[in-house]
Amino acid sequence: MELNRTGLSANQLKWPASALYTLSLFFIMGFLPAGCGTPPEPKQVAGDKYLIVNGDDLCLDAETDQAIITAFNYGILTSTSAFINLPHSVKTLQQIHRENPELPIGLHLNLTFGAPVSSAEMLPNLVNKNGEFYDIGKILRRLSDIPLEEVRKELFAQTELFVSTGVPLDHIDCHHHLAALFTPYFQIVRELALTYDVPVRNPVPVSIYKTISPETKGGGNSASMGKLLLFGITHPFKSIPMMSKVSPEAFMEQERLMYTEGIKSPDWFIDSFYGNATPENFISILQQLPNGVSEIMCHPGMEGEVTVLTHPKVKEAIEIQNLQLISYRYLEEGKWKN
Repeated sequence: MELNRTGLSANQLKWPASALYTLSLFFIMGFLPAGCGTPPEPKQVAGDKYLIVNGDDLCLDAETDQAIITAFNYGILTSTSAFINLPHSVKTLQQIHRENPELPIGLHLNLTFGAPVSSAEMLPNLVNKNGEFYDIGKILRRLSDIPLEEVRKELFAQTELFVSTGVPLDHIDCHHHLAALFTPYFQIVRELALTYDVPVRNPVPVSIYKTISPETKGGGNSASMGKLLLFGITHPFKSIPMMSKVSPEAFMEQERLMYTEGIKSPDWFIDSFYGNATPENFISILQQLPNGVSEIMCHPGMEGEVTVLTHPKVKEAIEIQNLQLISYRYLEEGKWKN
């Protein structure tokens, strides 16, 4: 297994991608009083079905970078998003854009591994004694204690560094979906979207509606629920006060504010593919997509995903379902609106 630029394997860094889902899903589906965990009603969207397939984690390591490029050139991937805070991120990002100018690249905001772009001394609550971000498990216990100004400083610094590379900024999303699932942070993402006039990933994971389920259940949802239960049981006094900030209502309120402010975003954020990387599961998800613009989050560097994204049956299913593959730039240009 190749080590990435942080010295850890790709799987070591990616395993907790649904850890905060566990927190929110625990509150939504198991930790709330009886009758309070009913899934919210999804919004109604008219029109055709459009699909963004985004590959997270560009600039993580050479293996992941190549998997993303392969999925774009030979599969159904329509965009990617890149880490900018890793040691070789800037050089790697510029090289990949130079060699693949048609690949739309967004910013993968990161607060959970590696060192910050800002000086660590300016972020005393966001980094550990080594000047690096806390991992996802540790930051969950500290979210309510981290000043928003430190988060704002670092997220703006990451965005400014990306823009300074000269690579067009396609959109913004966040590693582990942290800046959306902990809704105070998504307020800062909205500020970034307005400042840089760029689309963002929808803050509402479709899993809260329970409307899409892979053919073979397990994977991400099962792993998430286990971590969620552990966090809720071992840290009840920290988890209970956070409920209002990780509830479906809080996610949907951020979505409403985002649209009110004129920020462009897909209608749906499909988080169901994580941990369910088989052609059958992907096709099952495609068959359940609602009307409007959906974004399926994927991680081509993870085992099995690039095979799914380039699989002939998956490509055939796209045609059978009459799905139109697009990227975030279509949101900016309004091409998807009939």
